[in-house]
Amino acid sequence: MTRCLDVIYVGTNYHPHDWPKSRWPEDIDLMKEAGFNLVRLGHLCWDSFEPSEGYYTFEWFDEVMQLFNDAGMKVVLDIATRPSPTWLHKKYPEIDLVDRNGNRLPAVHRYMEDVGNPMFQEYAFRFAEAITKRYAEHPALYAFGLCNEVGSGMPSFSTEARKRYVQWLRRKYDSIEQLNKAWASHRWSRSLNSFEDAEFPVAGALNGAPERMLDMWRFFSDEQLAYLHGLSQIVRKYAPNARESTNHWGEHPGYGFDYLKEYGNIFDLPGIGFYPGVNPEDRNALFGACFGMIHRIGELDKPIWCLEFQTGSFGAYAPPKGSLRMYAYLSLLFRAEAVCAWTWRSMLGGEEQYLFGLLDHDGRPGRKLDEYRRFAHEMEILKDVGLPYMPQPEVALAYSFESFKVSENQKGYYKTAYIEQMMQTFLAINSDNVDCNMVNLRNIEKNYKLLIVPGHCMMDEATAQSIRQFVEQGGTVVMTAYSAKVDEHNRVFDTSLPGRLSDVFGIRANAFERPIYHHSDVNEGGLQKKKMDLRREHPKIRIGNENLEITIDYYEILEPDTAEILASFTNLEMELPAITVNAYGKGKAVYVAIPAQIDLMNKLLNQFYVQLDIQKGPETPMGVTARRIGEYVMYVNTTSLEQSVTLSGSGKGLTTDRIYESSLQLAPYEVEVCQMNI
Repeated sequence: MTRCLDVIYVGTNYHPHDWPKSRWPEDIDLMKEAGFNLVRLGHLCWDSFEPSEGYYTFEWFDEVMQLFNDAGMKVVLDIATRPSPTWLHKKYPEIDLVDRNGNRLPAVHRYMEDVGNPMFQEYAFRFAEAITKRYAEHPALYAFGLCNEVGSGMPSFSTEARKRYVQWLRRKYDSIEQLNKAWASHRWSRSLNSFEDAEFPVAGALNGAPERMLDMWRFFSDEQLAYLHGLSQIVRKYAPNARESTNHWGEHPGYGFDYLKEYGNIFDLPGIGFYPGVNPEDRNALFGACFGMIHRIGELDKPIWCLEFQTGSFGAYAPPKGSLRMYAYLSLLFRAEAVCAWTWRSMLGGEEQYLFGLLDHDGRPGRKLDEYRRFAHEMEILKDVGLPYMPQPEVALAYSFESFKVSENQKGYYKTAYIEQMMQTFLAINSDNVDCNMVNLRNIEKNYKLLIVPGHCMMDEATAQSIRQFVEQGGTVVMTAYSAKVDEHNRVFDTSLPGRLSDVFGIRANAFERPIYHHSDVNEGGLQKKKMDLRREHPKIRIGNENLEITIDYYEILEPDTAEILASFTNLEMELPAITVNAYGKGKAVYVAIPAQIDLMNKLLNQFYVQLDIQKGPETPMGVTARRIGEYVMYVNTTSLEQSVTLSGSGKGLTTDRIYESSLQLAPYEVEVCQMNI
């Protein structure tokens, strides 16, 4: 266990340009009374600093920075290059977004600039340099934020962007012949005579040619990464003593970028907007937020900063009472070092005026501030526990931006969403309170005992070689259905599947089945209704002596070669392999013939935790997440029900002073930090 700083930062996002100057001291006094030690400033207001080209008005913000410095609060200062000012859009309309139909989109709401446009970058970097120089040595400054939510919005399909795309293709492919081969351009008479013939593959259909679509998303990803890298370089040049972070949106479903490709070269301090939603019972939303944290940490030996943290939501004043504090503790178990509420005061206008903050629209505190206040003061009590929590995971979970884009483009085949496979696996890991790192398979930096690869449909040579080497050297890999179907050009393999890894897994997996449904008309209470029946029964899975009752809508027909069968499909005309394991080199390669599902993955992973001597976390009932931190155990009840936790010994609650002998009771959304075996 790596011990880091004994400070957890608790604070808020503040927009001083929204409020009268006379209000600033009152707000800061309220923050201090709540125990806040951190504030995030400066985002979403480029034109408040530069209302016209080259005319900077930093003086008003100097006062803000001084007020927070006097209050002893640290500042994360966002370099607010998105949204870009109206004056910049009017002067250079080529930075405007153009939709897939060729229509220019006026900049009437946020995130409507083409971040890859050279003119946008020239002005954005100029502003970034000015604000970085201004506040680099300010005593209140802790870090600069590299813009806000890069990866959100949408790409631009403008003529200028297409020209950049053509140049990107020239750099990637040495000749037009290589490009035509990669794109299978001879299909449908779409061969290119020159690079200038290349277009964005978005005309007339939501999902274009798979080879071209993959390269297009790679291009947009590379542009966003290059832009973030440019901002990072400015900070490192002019503010070498400051840290860099950001609440980027690399996971954005409609845009996004390949964060794991370059994160180690750009971000000194991983950051995120933590929004588990207003319904804690929605497990996908709740742990989806935690999934995002692990994704952004990657393999960094650093905690993460929740630069935005749930307060209210659109049309919802707040989650149920007690759940905001619960969310904060839950984030600590996924390596948070900072919890920064979005937002301090509910906004009086704009797109987020109903995204409710800690203070109501009239400037008076609501019940949410009480929960943040309590959490902040409890962090003082827990300062000797060893937070932030920094484990050394033995389990790696692979994530692929490219596999996500490939599967989204071909939903007719990949009917189980890639991100759903990732989430089902993540939920299974977390159900045993096991820590994991998120890894880029092309560049695994640390040593792990177990590598899990859910539905990794794109399998390039570097990725395949990384998996092969991991197993050869003694690791165990678990890969699930839909994996290794296409190569680096998004073209199906002409070899036995899983492509490039058939020998490692010791199987052939080219065939598959989907249960077939039919509808019949039935009369219920005089009403004619459609009833869905199965024409072919769902298979069931027998693993060991247990039959799992899970829904199976897709299963692959595995033909073992050197692999052995771990689990079988039953309820069919004949039994078929459902899970296989193959000895390869010093390790094992496990293949699951269905998409990842929490119940199956939980059973399977528990077998390998034992075999590989992977230490599971504290035993808890479903819905209670826990981690051991030295001699302490932190328990978080994420449910609306009272939960009883069995203890392995006696313990004392640090924030409650309660003594526990063999069990403890957790009220709904309640938390306890136990010093064990007192």
